[in-house]
Amino acid sequence: MKHLWKVAVVMVAIGLLFVACKTKPTPEQEQAVKVEPQVYPPKVIEHKLTALGGDVPEWVFQYANGEDFEEKRDYRDMYVFIFEQTGKDLEGVKAWTRSFSAATEVARMVSTRVMNKFGGAQVGDKDMVETYMEEVAKILAVAEYAGARKKDDFWLYRQFYDDNGKPTEKIYTYFLFYTVPREQIDAAIQRSLDAQSNKEKPKTEEEQAARDRVKELFSEGL
Repeated sequence: MKHLWKVAVVMVAIGLLFVACKTKPTPEQEQAVKVEPQVYPPKVIEHKLTALGGDVPEWVFQYANGEDFEEKRDYRDMYVFIFEQTGKDLEGVKAWTRSFSAATEVARMVSTRVMNKFGGAQVGDKDMVETYMEEVAKILAVAEYAGARKKDDFWLYRQFYDDNGKPTEKIYTYFLFYTVPREQIDAAIQRSLDAQSNKEKPKTEEEQAARDRVKELFSEGL
């Protein structure tokens, strides 16, 4: 009887284990065993200074979006804009730099940054001033900034990989590094806000208050 009892206990344990294995794991259990996919960053094959034994500038990798660079001491009085173009051919991307219009591209990026800041700000009822801000952005998109200066340029030739680490394509990327004095852009933003307010008067006191909050927001710059 003792032997039969032990066999029964073992069978019950096996049965419970089988049921546990068939039971769908909870979201928490799935998250615990979830494995993040492997990331295969592109590998630099050649760059602008390869032949001279030089290194890739810090700004190309570490400050690719430009805005982070504005925190550095040397650029605290500047807005930084980094533009890039990709292609299969080096001469092709170099041709892009020759036709590049700093006035047009800086204005476009200023307009984009203004709308991004507006979108992420707490200014009350955004619907009340959304159209107003869209018109302001249009004004800024065609503005000109005499202080725009090219500080540097650089190109990379890189091998890219898929999610399995298999080589895919080789791409040239050309970067242009521009700065504009903060005071020029900040003044242009305030002029655009005033111009739109003068062109289209607010319909209610609440709308005027919302516009005032927006103007206060941009008094701090981008």
